[in-house]
Amino acid sequence: MTDSTDRDSDAPTSTRGEDRDSDAENSAPSAAAEASGTEPVRRKKRRKRRRKTEAGSDPAASAEGAETGAGSKGDRASGVDDSAASKPGWFAEHYMKADPRWLGVFRIVLGIILSVDLLRRWANADAFYTNDGIYPNHYSLFAPMGRHVFSLYHAFSTYGEVSVAFAVTLCVFLCFLFGYRTKLFHILAAICITSLNARNLFVENGGTVVVNIITIWTLFLPLGNRLSIDAVRKSMKRFKERNAEELNDRSVDEGVDLPVYRLAFFGLILQWSVIYFFNTVHKGGHGWQDGSALHWFVYQDRIITWFGVWVRNHVPFGVLRVLTYSTLVVEGALSFLLLIPFGQKWFRRLAFVLAFGLHGNIAAMSRLGPFSYVMVSFFILMLGAADWAAVGRYFGKEKRRRTVIYDADCGLCLLASRILKRLDPFQRLHFVENWDHDKLPEGLDPAETEKSVVVVLPDGSYRTEANAVFEIMRALPFGIALVWWLKVPPLSSLGEWLYRKVAENRIAISVWLGLGACGVARHAAPEAPPEPKPWRHSLTRVGGALRELGALFVLVILGSQVMVDNAWVTSKIRIKRPAWVEEIVDYPRLYQGWRMFAPEPPYEDGTVVVDARTVDGRKIDPLTGKEPEFDPDTPTGWGHNQFWCDYENKIRFSGNAHHRKNFEDYLMKYPERTGNPKDRLVAFDVWWIEDKSPPPGQQHGTPLPPKKLLSHGVVKDSLATPWLKKSGK
Repeated sequence: MTDSTDRDSDAPTSTRGEDRDSDAENSAPSAAAEASGTEPVRRKKRRKRRRKTEAGSDPAASAEGAETGAGSKGDRASGVDDSAASKPGWFAEHYMKADPRWLGVFRIVLGIILSVDLLRRWANADAFYTNDGIYPNHYSLFAPMGRHVFSLYHAFSTYGEVSVAFAVTLCVFLCFLFGYRTKLFHILAAICITSLNARNLFVENGGTVVVNIITIWTLFLPLGNRLSIDAVRKSMKRFKERNAEELNDRSVDEGVDLPVYRLAFFGLILQWSVIYFFNTVHKGGHGWQDGSALHWFVYQDRIITWFGVWVRNHVPFGVLRVLTYSTLVVEGALSFLLLIPFGQKWFRRLAFVLAFGLHGNIAAMSRLGPFSYVMVSFFILMLGAADWAAVGRYFGKEKRRRTVIYDADCGLCLLASRILKRLDPFQRLHFVENWDHDKLPEGLDPAETEKSVVVVLPDGSYRTEANAVFEIMRALPFGIALVWWLKVPPLSSLGEWLYRKVAENRIAISVWLGLGACGVARHAAPEAPPEPKPWRHSLTRVGGALRELGALFVLVILGSQVMVDNAWVTSKIRIKRPAWVEEIVDYPRLYQGWRMFAPEPPYEDGTVVVDARTVDGRKIDPLTGKEPEFDPDTPTGWGHNQFWCDYENKIRFSGNAHHRKNFEDYLMKYPERTGNPKDRLVAFDVWWIEDKSPPPGQQHGTPLPPKKLLSHGVVKDSLATPWLKKSGK
């Protein structure tokens, strides 16, 4: 965090008392000096910036300028030359334009999705990612479940090794989330997430594939230009504020919010349109045509949540029928709303609302992994400057305005203020140096500002120490999420103690950071900007061209995959592709077959039951820790997470029979997981139990005969026997 730009070896070591008043008095430009042209150049520039700020401080006006792309060169070109001032064409304006602020928001959301996905994998790592689990790495390497499989995590065998690998992966995802070296960690994140998915294809589903796809596509977008550590570092390097006046000058970042134009943005629009289109046209089965599909969906006990159980018990079939047809309408509409070239602001807002409703309900009723969340995350990219202005009207409310009075002689305090300025996109913070006594609130002892930051609220009251930090963060978007604990005893006492420790040692910390013990030069001459290097401009142009060619390449490859993965296309046309094209799709798992619950909804449902006997004679199912339950008609659902849902559904098929020996080995290690020697299994049978889901108007399904998947030893008093007799077997 060292900021060498704040160092000034010639700065005085103290500017307290009368010196402060003298500096303030001398800093005011005289009318004579201004008239004679002898006013310092830096002061003139500062005044011009202030006039600009006052003239352009209207958020709505700023949003309008960003929407139209007027006012700065910035990233105006359609990808090849970001510095060109040429006006983008019609196609680029309608299908390639992205707002850098919403790109930053999307990066944060995608980073959260990646991190949460990793954490849920970590919670199940012993079963699914170690050699003690159901799919050891050596078996995955020598008997892979796919044609071309690559995973970094094949190198890790034990739970300890996997935990270290996952910890490193989490660091990668968090660096991407916060926008530190964004492009580097985006590339690493893409390698990590595709490797995680490829390590165990038993738990791959449509959601994990969509995560792969959106992570790869967005590699071609500038996700770190705004709302990132990279953006803060770049801004702090370009603009080295030395005082409150410069901190309050928000005109210095003009142009950073102008839209960018990328072919990958068009690729993402096409990608999501394709997903919704084929998910619609493939739903041609009887269950979708008669409106009963959602009824069958809520009786999938493998994946159903408590809310889904509530829906099937309380929502009439007539409502479910309407929702079934609504699903078809919404999916079909979304495939076209994204492509409409006129009225895009409102059509894309409508698409966001429809997608949120569709996927929000899916996520609430079922356990499908990250699918719903990543599908909705895409629509953040569809938002523009007008939407940012609308959000700004909430976060920019007057009640969120704060005046921050900081110690002008503290290098650490100035550094913190410079960072806060860049974390304040809606300009709710106004900075005041503590020597400016005229701006201190009534009743505040100036000596207090020597010991603590002071924050003045809109009603004129003020806060100090940790309470001041709380108020500052509360003014920032979602800042409350980081400091809520400062108001919760006894954590609040810890916050006060931490603040005082930092305040007492701020001089030492400033020295350690290279900021100077005290005495920040407020009127030091600015450093001359570096001379532009022609080769950098040429390199940028070449890099931009290569980036767009890369996006075009991905567009063509995935377009060809769409034509081979979807029955609606293959029934009309068939294409042949070279093997290397298939490899490009296979390794990162970028498949394009979109037929969720299609052509028919599932009419049957089941789960795996292990009928085991322990060394002390108990009957137990090692997957639940309870006595085996063979009744497939459960009133509350099976309660499995997505990993076990997908694994159990796949291991039952004969094509995966050779993987069952690994499942047997996993079950035999049950006492190692419980730590109880009496849990040693002497015999067990693994069964697939299932039933026909109840038709509309009924609540109980029809049990089907259990199917034995594997045996270990001999189970003499099998609990499956009564269920086999019911079916006549």
